Amino acid sequence: MAREAARIAGEVTLPPFRALAGGVSMAKEIKGRGNWVTTTDLACEEAVIRLLAEEYPDMRVLSEETSATVEGWDRGWLWVIDPIDGTANFSRGIPSWAFNLALCQDGEPVLGITYQPVTGDEFYAEKGKGLTVNGAQAKVSQVTTLAEALMGIGLGYEYDRAKLTLSMLAEMWPGIMMIQNIGSAALGLAYAASARFDMYVHSTLYPWDMAPGIVQIREAGGVVFARDGSPISIYSEGFIGGAPGPVEEFLAATRERAWR
Repeated sequence: MAREAARIAGEVTLPPFRALAGGVSMAKEIKGRGNWVTTTDLACEEAVIRLLAEEYPDMRVLSEETSATVEGWDRGWLWVIDPIDGTANFSRGIPSWAFNLALCQDGEPVLGITYQPVTGDEFYAEKGKGLTVNGAQAKVSQVTTLAEALMGIGLGYEYDRAKLTLSMLAEMWPGIMMIQNIGSAALGLAYAASARFDMYVHSTLYPWDMAPGIVQIREAGGVVFARDGSPISIYSEGFIGGAPGPVEEFLAATRERAWR
């Protein structure tokens, strides 16, 4: 069912994106500085929720564009949806965006799929069954140190916290091999799970951003923590995850820093 939801999401989102990339404009609503929603976000969310409700009418749904609250969803089965993660990229014709879907049981992600319609890349994990990328088994990076690591980052919309993150990274540089911000946390986490990135760090996330990535990285042999180094949950405000070596070295290096 998760794969069927991703397929439908691709059918809804890809034609408008192709039009955008070709220069056609699209109306968008500003939710906050740099944070937008388009009619395609809403259409995708509606189509996926309808599919899930038909198959699993008793399961609740937490979704970015229509859920009124993000807390208190920690009992029973729960679908968590981000119809387009990376809407800023999507709305400008930039291909770094994805559909994100997780299934949680009592607040713990047990299934996660991240699907990038433009490339066709699918990152899929189930608890106890590992991670596959386009159907092939995948693991986190074998890199063991920060000095070797390609780190993906996200800054989010909490601008004071983002400034602290940038300041912290500047102090650590050049102790990290490379830093990239691709504008989609969903893809950043999926890349950290599949060794495209060695690790991923984000100062502020929401359940729909990271629930799939939590199970993806765990199933790929990686580690995940909240921003302060505590155990992760779908309600944690930030995220550190990826290959064990770089993640643990990063935690040690930032233990006394103010970005938390």
